[in-house]
Amino acid sequence: MTFPFPKSIDEISAGWFGQCLAEKFPGTEVINLERGTAIHGTATKIEFHLRYNDDGDRHSLPTTLWLKCGLETQIPEQAVHSAIEAAFFRDLVPNLEINVPRPYATAFAPDWSSGVVIYEDLNQRPVEFRKQTGSLSPTEMLDQLDMLAVLHATYWREPALRDIDWLTPGGVIHSNGVLKRFSDFWDYVSPMPRFRQVPNSLMDQERLLKANLALMAADMADPICVVHGDPHIGNMFFDPDGKPGLLDWATVMHGHWAWDVSYAMIINQSVEQRRLLEVQQLQHYLGRLSALGVDAPAMDRAWHDYARHSVYQFNFVLCPPELQPEELCTQSAERACAAIGDLDGLRRVELPTA
Repeated sequence: MTFPFPKSIDEISAGWFGQCLAEKFPGTEVINLERGTAIHGTATKIEFHLRYNDDGDRHSLPTTLWLKCGLETQIPEQAVHSAIEAAFFRDLVPNLEINVPRPYATAFAPDWSSGVVIYEDLNQRPVEFRKQTGSLSPTEMLDQLDMLAVLHATYWREPALRDIDWLTPGGVIHSNGVLKRFSDFWDYVSPMPRFRQVPNSLMDQERLLKANLALMAADMADPICVVHGDPHIGNMFFDPDGKPGLLDWATVMHGHWAWDVSYAMIINQSVEQRRLLEVQQLQHYLGRLSALGVDAPAMDRAWHDYARHSVYQFNFVLCPPELQPEELCTQSAERACAAIGDLDGLRRVELPTA
């Protein structure tokens, strides 16, 4: 019997779950399925406790797995995010030597409007999750840059990426018009505490939107590698030995390495730490690329790219409170605005050669 792709969480059955697992683990059937913890958000993450038939036991499948899906969202383009993330785990993770949750199965709606990934229970390692309002230490920042370098180097200037239909330049950030949508929140969020971090030099809605769109257009015109797109601390986990990992790959795209690097270095550490260590940190990232066999950009060009990508971080100032709490937006606004000013980000985007 073939079980159809579920249209709701309540349609996730033992039969369907076993069918998904059997693609990688032949003969597996789930003979009992119990739902555990559920985390609701843009995507839904559900813990499942499982018992298997003899074949499943022979494969030593874990008795607890998590399922991530977009089955609860009422917004069609957000449901598509789940398909993109599932495709990432299906198509790219097998060749990536980075720390991500181990996938056991993926599944897709027939029209590719939604997807599911079934992955390991990270609590069994166990791992540490942190609040997005935290900060990385200098050593942890280098560890994250090491991880990003491996992600970027693996498919650096890889022509085959252009043949992957779901991996697009700009990803869902472009296809969903996120930059324009966030700009439209200006009047809504400008009375909020975060705007106290915005200097007069950045109080120009039209100029900032134009710069963000120009930055995206430039990245899309010359995509370089696979980019996570949203590498903040809330999308990270840490193994017992401190090794970092990355979650939530719905914003994965074919893009520019500096998108991830600028984001991480500006948002994931304090302003003071960035100012003190950013040169060494960027040099470290470039050295790691070179060690991985990439013809890494020269430092002066890399600095320019890192600096101009600071402009994207202004979107944290515009994020509506329905998506992120004000405490986080205020902290990120401080870090983003300081970096755009320190790095002369707007002018760099507006240069004819940027």
